[in-house]
Amino acid sequence: MNILIIGANGYTGARLVKALIERGHRVRGLVRQVERGIALEKLGMELREGDVRNFASLYGIARDSEIIFNLAGTCRVEPSESRAILWEGARNLFRVADRAALKKYIWVSNVAVYGFPEATARLTETSPLQPKYALGKITLEAEKLARENVPAIAVRVANIYGPGRDGIAALKEGRLRLLNDGNNWTSRIHVDDLVATLVAAMENARADSIYLAADDLPMLQREFYQELAAAIGASVPLSLEMNAARAFGLFGRAMNALAGERRYPLSENIIGLLSGNYYCVNEKIKNDLGVKLEYPTWREGYRAILADDTQT
Repeated sequence: MNILIIGANGYTGARLVKALIERGHRVRGLVRQVERGIALEKLGMELREGDVRNFASLYGIARDSEIIFNLAGTCRVEPSESRAILWEGARNLFRVADRAALKKYIWVSNVAVYGFPEATARLTETSPLQPKYALGKITLEAEKLARENVPAIAVRVANIYGPGRDGIAALKEGRLRLLNDGNNWTSRIHVDDLVATLVAAMENARADSIYLAADDLPMLQREFYQELAAAIGASVPLSLEMNAARAFGLFGRAMNALAGERRYPLSENIIGLLSGNYYCVNEKIKNDLGVKLEYPTWREGYRAILADDTQT
């Protein structure tokens, strides 16, 4: 297969590139800065520099591409930039897509489309979509745009974790806070299992389908950190009230703007994702796509991370 990956050098994208090349596929990867893709080029990826927000930079990027994976996105930016990346960037991709070749457009979406569900809600692919903050609203618009333009598959992803993205150092250093005591449900998926889900979607999913990518064990945010803190000998994070979090977010945003930094750690999107009830049911990826999770719960995933840290 000829495959194009947008955001090839990202945390998930780089692993997806490697997995697809190992399966014998021809992979072209788009990165914003060419030096960030050199290591992937050495693995066999065709390296292209460009930005989905810049239509001119996408010339020829999708030629002969039978599969497009779009992993572009961030939740630590202003809503206007989220729109430029998620919606306008997707529109630019559809303009350059090779319609004769394209079989599937697989987009890594997110759970913000569900808004702020009740604590009793068990989220599936057919749960009501009621986005309340910018990321969810823009994401939902982008999903709709994809369905109208290409054979689209949306993979709505829970909180991604894995080596180097585990929060352990921040927990040990006391830098984490629980919004409103952490009394909200959260779902996670190990990055390796997410890559397996994306590959399975490429191989088995039908166009115009939606999947929730999560593991088998949603937990209350507070209980997750209590258990993880006990495992690593750290203190449970302190609580931060929502209005205080928003105030800190505004302050950080102002300071970052003065420093010329466009990202900030407590954006509206981050607060929404950290405080919403996202109890995700993963039956569809297992039953329809045949995904077998290597890390069925975060406990197995973190056990592997901690074991690797001990060995190194």
